[in-house]
Amino acid sequence: MDIRPRPSSRAFAGAAALLVGLLSTSPGFADDKERLAKGEILVTLRAVKGADIPAATVRAVVDASPAKVWAVVQDCSRYTKTMMRVKESKEVSRKGNIVHCQVLVDMPWPLSDLGALTRAVHTVRAGKYYQRKWDLVKGDYKINKGSWTVTPYDTTGNRSMVVYQAHAVPNISVPKWIQKAAAKRTFPNLLKHLRKQVAP
Repeated sequence: MDIRPRPSSRAFAGAAALLVGLLSTSPGFADDKERLAKGEILVTLRAVKGADIPAATVRAVVDASPAKVWAVVQDCSRYTKTMMRVKESKEVSRKGNIVHCQVLVDMPWPLSDLGALTRAVHTVRAGKYYQRKWDLVKGDYKINKGSWTVTPYDTTGNRSMVVYQAHAVPNISVPKWIQKAAAKRTFPNLLKHLRKQVAP
């Protein structure tokens, strides 16, 4: 199995700076910052060339420490309890910072459930930066990749900035109404559900 080396401190600093830079230079960032502070969950969709389904970025502030949020998002063996619409989940292997997971997603009728084996890279700088970035190994998808990124929201250490990115294109045709439902309800509900998982 291919094992990627852990990023150096310099590489981590560069990645963190890039993340902050992308957010701070996005159109309407000042407005977004105010909305996030009020507890809103922001969903942004981006068209991807050659794909019928857009990539999604979901941002929210969560009232829990980054370490507590990370404990939930990094453990795919418990996704049936901690995530939405996950019918089956299993951690297949964990070697260093490389984690392979098998997940079956419960799709609405009349669509068939979707299974995937993914390979995730976990990057952790305790108290500062946590990321789970995955890509498809095999399964019922043409594309299945994304990431969870968790950082401190403020200096208290008790609030987190959570960014969820995903681009999933199954091997089946997905009706437009389901795509719209994902943008309007499923993605926001995912972050609402995460808040409940880490609530005191």
